[in-house]
Amino acid sequence: MAELTQEEQRQLLDSYFLSTAEALAILCISKQNFYSLIHRDKITKVKKGGAILFFKEEIVARASAQNRLRQKYRPYDYN
Repeated sequence: MAELTQEEQRQLLDSYFLSTAEALAILCISKQNFYSLIHRDKITKVKKGGAILFFKEEIVARASAQNRLRQKYRPYDYN
């Protein structure tokens, strides 16, 4: 198997993982709400040393489900 360059490794990481700031931007929620989701095992975090990453696919799925949940539990926001 061929060795990947550092740039290729970064691109690979970017395609599968998100940082906290990127996840917050996609979900459009507060840090407190985000950490609550992690604590309740609604979002999986991956720790390696000092880095904490989140699965991109999981965050995107949560963002689409979040719109349905908001309409269900906060219908007055959509009238």
